[in-house]
Amino acid sequence: MDIRRPNQPLIHRRNDLPHGFTRFVGTVAYDGTDFHGWQSQPDGNTIQDILERRLTAIFRIPIRVHGSGRTDSGVHARGQVFHFDARWPHSIEVLQTALRTGLPAGIRVTSMKTGKANFHARYSAYGKRYRYYIYEGFAPPMEVRYCFSTGERKLDTKRMVEAAVLLTGVHDFSAFGGRNRDSSESDNPIKDLRRLDVARRGARVTVTTEASGYLYKMVRRLAGGLIEVGTGKLTPQELLAYRDAQVSSSIVPAAPAAGLVMEKVFYKLPANTNITPEGETGSGE
Repeated sequence: MDIRRPNQPLIHRRNDLPHGFTRFVGTVAYDGTDFHGWQSQPDGNTIQDILERRLTAIFRIPIRVHGSGRTDSGVHARGQVFHFDARWPHSIEVLQTALRTGLPAGIRVTSMKTGKANFHARYSAYGKRYRYYIYEGFAPPMEVRYCFSTGERKLDTKRMVEAAVLLTGVHDFSAFGGRNRDSSESDNPIKDLRRLDVARRGARVTVTTEASGYLYKMVRRLAGGLIEVGTGKLTPQELLAYRDAQVSSSIVPAAPAAGLVMEKVFYKLPANTNITPEGETGSGE
């Protein structure tokens, strides 16, 4: 079978900036419950829209933000990376303070630095880490926004671990993708699923995944498939056969958005080092 490489080289982008401009690279964490995802929408209630409005107010000119990838409505992030270009005569600390004090409580810029002109939050990345949080039973009220509660259903985590091991590697993950409404995201179904772990601590079960990139809703469907195995609806071998059939169906549902957190974006070199843009990371919900 002919399998395309999971990371296809992309067209080189310009490595210079307008005179006097600096490329700023930030990391933002957010509780996605009350927002309509990352990507800009007409209603303006997205993380990108809110960051752009705040930056426009600070710089007094329209600012366009570029993220490492999109997260869907209700999905959270600890390490979403973004960049933008602007003139700024003050220190980076002043800029970060201005950002922190003008954003909603559910959004916080956790770091800000300057980057090389050819660094791109999305195209310079070579992978991402996501975590999906599950509570076996009925989650406490202070946790329900950040996990999926199984209710009366119990999870066989040993079977989930067995299934997770079978799914890792470079494969066609079409079966775990959803219809992608963002045509800018890569539609290459060949992904290098480098890590898929299942860990339990009491009633709390965590699915951790790292990959070269993700199809739309891929992480939530990986979690959904593992949950189906854990509750006995599928065997590990049936989930593997589902992946190998390369056809998306309701047999493996997407787990609810509330349990998903985008943890970290991986870069081969720091943002302030010259980088040749390459790779693809995709959205992952």
